[in-house]
Amino acid sequence: MRFIGWAEVSPEKWLRQWSELYPADYDEAEYRDLIKRSGEFSPADYERIRKWKDNAQSISRWKPNVASVAYEIWMQAATERPRCPADDGVGAFLSEWSDRVYQDEYKNGTKRVKRFGLSRASTLLHFISGGRYPIFDSRVAEAVSRLLGSSVDYSVASYVNSYCPVFQQIADLCRATDSRTVDMALFSYGAFIAQMPATV
Repeated sequence: MRFIGWAEVSPEKWLRQWSELYPADYDEAEYRDLIKRSGEFSPADYERIRKWKDNAQSISRWKPNVASVAYEIWMQAATERPRCPADDGVGAFLSEWSDRVYQDEYKNGTKRVKRFGLSRASTLLHFISGGRYPIFDSRVAEAVSRLLGSSVDYSVASYVNSYCPVFQQIADLCRATDSRTVDMALFSYGAFIAQMPATV
């Protein structure tokens, strides 16, 4: 595995260095508290998950029609209070939630229909599973693509059949004692890779 500058490092050092670069504005104490509460979530806890996911703590960021918020679907989660599916139901769960649509309506009259998406659906699954299933977003896909040396399909099927096993392999290789550290490292590494010129 490689760190900034592409010097070879041990998997353990890779994990430590990249997890330490995880953005400080994500509330880790809030994350840990939500993980501990999994299985006993109140409607308000589903809203807390949403606010943590997009770092939208202010009132102005947490309401309908705010870009990248998916407020309506998160409120559906707060109402429905979904529970963690069995292993053989993970794909169906992610498909059902990621395909849910909502409509943003803007002051100029523009209306846009959007999907909840895999990133949010996997975040929902991550929390209701107590962290058992990892979060999968575009930054993580970038990280795994670089680590594997091949592109990663950003789909529910790929998440279930490829990403979850690869995530566990990375955790084992890095001798991670906490899967959250692997989440953080992949997020940071993928964000860095995404900013690099395509020729590098």
